[in-house]
Amino acid sequence: MNCLHVLNRLSENRLPAALQRSMGANDALLLCGDAVYAGVSAAALPARCHALEADVRARGLLTLWPVQIPLINHGDYVDLCVQYQKSLSWS
Repeated sequence: MNCLHVLNRLSENRLPAALQRSMGANDALLLCGDAVYAGVSAAALPARCHALEADVRARGLLTLWPVQIPLINHGDYVDLCVQYQKSLSWS
């Protein structure tokens, strides 16, 4: 079963260990809220990672944003929720 993990906050500027352990090969990660700061150091993020563009813009990170992490709008977020069988919110 594939899962969309939605992260809205960072602890100690890194992904929660429990989230990293529970990510499966077919899962994806959506960064929103203050969690978009993790996108600037994209090395530790899973391959299937997205971020809400409005949150990236609101935090002034657009010019620093790595091209390998797609920026999506709220409509795209809904599409992701439909695409994945379940979703988990992390904070």
